[in-house]
Amino acid sequence: MKIYIADYSGFCFGVKRAVGILENMVKNGEEAYTLGPIIHNPQVVEYFTQKGIKPIELNDLDSERKRNVVIRTHGIEPGLEKLLKDKVINVIDATCPFVKRVHKIAEEISKKGLMLIIIGEKDHPEVIGIKGHCFGKCVVVENKSEAEKVDNFDKAAVVVQTTQTQENVDKIMEILNQKGEIVEFYNTRCDATAKRQDAAKKLAKMVDVMLVIGGKNSANTNKLAVICEKEGARVYHIETAEEIKKDWFKETDKVGITAGASTPDWIIKEVVNKMEEIAKQFDENHETEIRKGLILDGRVVKVTDKEVIVDIGAKQDGIIPLNEVSHKPVNSPLDVVKEGEHIKVFVLNPEDREGNLILSKKRADYIVGWENVEKAYNEKETVDATVEEIVKGGALARVFNIRAFIPASHMDFKYVQDLSDYIGQTLKFKIIEIDKEQKRIVLSRKAFLEEEREKTKNQIWDKIKEGDIITGTVKRIADFGAFVDIGGYDGMIHISDLSYGKVKHPSEILTPGQEVKVKVLKIDKEKGKISLGLKQLAKDPWTEVDKKLHEGNVVEGKVVKLTNFGAFVELQPGVEGLVHISQISKQKIKHPQEVFKVGDMVKVKVLEINPKEKKISLSIKEALEEENKDSRKIQDPKEEVKEEGLKITIGEIFGDLLKKSIQ
Repeated sequence: MKIYIADYSGFCFGVKRAVGILENMVKNGEEAYTLGPIIHNPQVVEYFTQKGIKPIELNDLDSERKRNVVIRTHGIEPGLEKLLKDKVINVIDATCPFVKRVHKIAEEISKKGLMLIIIGEKDHPEVIGIKGHCFGKCVVVENKSEAEKVDNFDKAAVVVQTTQTQENVDKIMEILNQKGEIVEFYNTRCDATAKRQDAAKKLAKMVDVMLVIGGKNSANTNKLAVICEKEGARVYHIETAEEIKKDWFKETDKVGITAGASTPDWIIKEVVNKMEEIAKQFDENHETEIRKGLILDGRVVKVTDKEVIVDIGAKQDGIIPLNEVSHKPVNSPLDVVKEGEHIKVFVLNPEDREGNLILSKKRADYIVGWENVEKAYNEKETVDATVEEIVKGGALARVFNIRAFIPASHMDFKYVQDLSDYIGQTLKFKIIEIDKEQKRIVLSRKAFLEEEREKTKNQIWDKIKEGDIITGTVKRIADFGAFVDIGGYDGMIHISDLSYGKVKHPSEILTPGQEVKVKVLKIDKEKGKISLGLKQLAKDPWTEVDKKLHEGNVVEGKVVKLTNFGAFVELQPGVEGLVHISQISKQKIKHPQEVFKVGDMVKVKVLEINPKEKKISLSIKEALEEENKDSRKIQDPKEEVKEEGLKITIGEIFGDLLKKSIQ
């Protein structure tokens, strides 16, 4: 038996501080009372009770005036604290500083008028205390099912009970984000709690049995037990070493020990000592004979065409028959093992009829393989697997010497019609499903690729920032914009950011495979979006519009948009002006479409230019008047010559015509 102790077991900072306060009071000979148990550990509470520091309830204060009352680590509501100070001579606050921080955040959220959501246990004293510091709307959510029952909201802020697991927080937040806008999220899980839970989880994966030490009424200890159970270990939640029973264990067990934040060192030491005694008893009674079903380490000492001889450190060497060498049919064991190689073997028969020790490599490979598969699955590790065969719906591969199935939809990002090209290739996969009883393992290369893409995305986001100018490759064109690969992750150029001019479709500007320089406009890590711009690298045509256009000019433009109040006319790429409906025609019209349609070329007069606001007022009506005025000047020569101050007769004008007619 081997015994392991998880990191960060036992007293946390807040508990050490509170216990230290009481120890100093005992040392100074002071009597005191704690409002409720100082921490959730019966042994610690009993220890201080015997030293003269007793837990009481609020009602007990009415019987007589107490001299010293200690507020426990979980904290209390402001109103209750005021009541305490009115009733007793001296109030000593032993509230955990991390809990105090949550109180302050709850008050600040209330001042902002936001609804407060507390992720935690409704009846836990810490949560009751946090809720007391909120003077607005407050909701407590304990689990995923309660989160689903929360009414939709406009805006809210979230705080977390310090002893919550990250897994529970993530599940609840996923639902709350669909209920409304979370404008502020404070993950107020205690850092020590998080480290303790992570260490216990890691150890539980490695061992057969976990002893979780702490008060049965301790929330953080109960959560440790749940975390360890989820990792597959046999879990026993105990308060003291006296509860341990030898029949909980086997001599081959690996035993892990962890303890809640309110468990003192002396209780942990007692448990460790008790387990060391049990391990010693197992060692004294250890059976040295080789038993059927054991997996042992061995060294290949001889290989023949029919068998393998293995030294396992026993009195005699073991024999692996040819049919037990490999899961694949082989002509000779030499195809699989070599002399001097160290291998794992499974004891098939400690002694056959001829007295031989019969071993199996393929069965040891299978058992060890499944152990590796389960470990990789639980720890979400990447595994190597070799594709061996194409079957209906996917492919078969071998991972840790065990066959696994790869659905066709999980071979790549996109569905692969012909999987035959993958045969013989060793690729990276994630294990997405296991069922040992059904001997089923499902692999996904797509999951591995997505994880790698996520890593690449994070690297990109750590590297680039808004305002950067970078080079990318156009990957895909859509009606609303273009997707650009900027180094393993796609950003998007919206159609409105392609050009200052009107663009009907992105394909007018870009083509797939084209290399382009773009500007990073916005990075949204939460939504996983990077917005890019192409036009932002060109000169804004509005910066010099007043140099090219002047009020009073009559120019030609294209109608690009019709509205109820007028028509927008593009004068040059990226520069549009508005012809108000009153400036379209002398006749009254109800809608611009009565006069023209989008795409028509029209002449307009520039009435006003405002480059700062990017506005130009135009008039078709006045442009027509200008044109008619110029036309009349050309058609009436009398008017034209009169304007020049000359006198001319009709005879002079038509003289040549009259002469020709007489002739």
